[in-house]
Amino acid sequence: MQHKISSQIRAINKVLLMCLFILFQNVVGAPAIADSLNEDSEDLLFELFPPVGDLPKWQERYTIGSMTTQAPLRVSGINTQMQIGFGGRFDQVVTDARFRVNYQISPAIIDVVTQVRVLLNNEVTGVIPLRAENAGSKQSAVIDLDPRLFSTYNELKFELLSEVNQGQCTSASPSAWFEVLRDSELMLEYQQLKVANELAYFPEPWFDKNDFGFTQLAFILPELKNTAFLEATSILTSYFGVQADWREMRIDTMDYQFDRPSTSTDWRTRWPKRHSILMMTNEDKPWALRNIPAASATQLRVMDNPAYPTYKLLVLHAPTAQDLVRAAATIAVSSKGMSGDQIEVQPRELEPRLAYQAPRWIPIDRPVRFSELVDHPSELERSAANRTPVQIELRLPPDLFTWQKYGIPIDLRFRYTPPIVRDESRVLVNVNNEFVKGFTMTEAGVENPEERLRIPIIDGGLFSEENVQIPSFKLGAINQLQFEFSFGSISDSCRVMPLQNARGAVDSNSMIDLRGYEHYVAMPDMHLFAKTGYPFTRYDDLSNTKIVVPKEMNSDILQTLLIVTSKLSSASGYPAVKLDIVTIDEVTTDMTYDFLLIGSTVLQEWFARFGQAELKIQVAGHGIAGQSNLLFDPELALRNNGPSAAVVGFQSPFYEQGSVVAITATSDGYLRRVREAFNDSSQTDKFTGFLSILTPANVDSYDTIQPYYIGTLSWWKRFTYHLSQYPMLVTLMALLAVLILTLLIVRVMQGKAKQRKASS
Repeated sequence: MQHKISSQIRAINKVLLMCLFILFQNVVGAPAIADSLNEDSEDLLFELFPPVGDLPKWQERYTIGSMTTQAPLRVSGINTQMQIGFGGRFDQVVTDARFRVNYQISPAIIDVVTQVRVLLNNEVTGVIPLRAENAGSKQSAVIDLDPRLFSTYNELKFELLSEVNQGQCTSASPSAWFEVLRDSELMLEYQQLKVANELAYFPEPWFDKNDFGFTQLAFILPELKNTAFLEATSILTSYFGVQADWREMRIDTMDYQFDRPSTSTDWRTRWPKRHSILMMTNEDKPWALRNIPAASATQLRVMDNPAYPTYKLLVLHAPTAQDLVRAAATIAVSSKGMSGDQIEVQPRELEPRLAYQAPRWIPIDRPVRFSELVDHPSELERSAANRTPVQIELRLPPDLFTWQKYGIPIDLRFRYTPPIVRDESRVLVNVNNEFVKGFTMTEAGVENPEERLRIPIIDGGLFSEENVQIPSFKLGAINQLQFEFSFGSISDSCRVMPLQNARGAVDSNSMIDLRGYEHYVAMPDMHLFAKTGYPFTRYDDLSNTKIVVPKEMNSDILQTLLIVTSKLSSASGYPAVKLDIVTIDEVTTDMTYDFLLIGSTVLQEWFARFGQAELKIQVAGHGIAGQSNLLFDPELALRNNGPSAAVVGFQSPFYEQGSVVAITATSDGYLRRVREAFNDSSQTDKFTGFLSILTPANVDSYDTIQPYYIGTLSWWKRFTYHLSQYPMLVTLMALLAVLILTLLIVRVMQGKAKQRKASS
């Protein structure tokens, strides 16, 4: 009762306070008093603009096709189980869930006997009975899922229980199958949770590794951003790019609100309705955080979003903008061990890293174990119930020189349950879905008692060691090495069933060895840039890169800058702590850097200062449909008035092994087309040659006319490699060499004949 009365008194006080505020507005000198209250009273701030504290709820629909790359999504009498994994954020809870499964079935199934069990995290959530009369047509079933079963990692499993013929004998067969269609939907209702102001969770909740969807970041910055603010923001974005890895990146930017908002709507639209990041100095602060004391040392704090306190605001506060850069770099490389709602950042002096140290690239100076290429050893194991291939991603240095190399050696070791009899059990090795080699699972060693005794020591299987040569021509910069364990079946007089207890594993001590390979590649190559960030990622901290932006920034250029830097670090696995952002006026002809130009006007400014001879070499011979304000080349064959964007590369005019890559568009607003492309692997697959033009409908690429080369080779290998590109010349030189050799032999023989004649 007392609590209710006190609440009423507080409500009356609030009403009186608002009345006094309105009264002061009509009194001479009252506006100054009101402004003083607005500037100094946090309580009045929340009275005028009360925060939205409700925990939001919303619904999401996920198609099964978007949740997995498996194809087809099928279980059969031989492969009876299929799993689909998906994650969940720690700051969200599932409150309601349904699964609408669309499927087709085999006409060979048996009524009553055949069924599909659907399990969520190993708990049965539904059973789908199958009827032969429904074969050949699309069927649908809706299964209610218990929200309490959801976790940060979830696994939806399908298990087929089937037989294909009635009678005295039955058999498991691939002809009994159940296929989940890719338009099946998982329908989830979420509720946002409010998390504590605790940096120990960092990088959560801004990035959650269990969220398999896109990564979304929101930055709040001053409207007038100097290059130091841009560098600090880009470095922190690159850190999140490393964490996001293969995920799509979406980045929004908003400007500070320096003045007191006039309306509640004006107040709320200045704050993202999600977790966000704010950077400020003692001179540049948003109005809502004006009462935070000036910082004598850089501080990192987590606090509630002033407008939407359900969400968190990460605030990096430094005395100056340059302090922000050093602090962002320190956080990017040493963010572990933080605790509390606020810490003081002690900037570290980071040394530039050497070339080709990218953590996600396989080094060429030592053998690499498979254990270094996976997150957990269980990823290398399979069973008869789970026959999906073991997949290991191989990210090779983009400029790996494989000419005249027979293959890349792999010291392959694998374990498996020995087959009872010699049958069709084997291990198949594929690279990028192309078959390389197969190994038969043998009974070798079973007859030897000592070998049998050793079996438990190596985890209950037969240990095999084989050498595999991966053909170099099948490898690109990003590759999938796949091992498929194909287990046989057991049978008796009347029944044939797949082995249910068979297991296999690729040993984590297997090694791939790139020693002896060199770095040498033809440029420009936009495919390497789009897929791996090359040549900028040769130095994974971007210490050899200058990013050139216009003097006047806007949100489109800034978002493109952040997307590109995040993708560069995602490709290398290391944050861009040494990147340097400059304007065109700061570029000098003695620089031996690689240059990345971003913006619709920067390329034109570059040509105005340094000419376009290097680009003209590539453009010559191509009839490019574009605008003069896209590549700024008056000699382009065709022009149009529609929007276009381009990613173009050419040799640096200052340094023979330096590169220039420009990201440009007919207007800054159309740079969004480039951002969309970098988030879509199917579009970056189309990037090739020296130029890729992005129109609303297509990505058109143009081959390099006259390449330049980056890397080092011995003079003899360089000579023979370039000579091999001209077979007619090689043929003529070979004929000339034979002719000269023949003449020399004839001359020698004639000389000896004369000597014999003279001596006689």
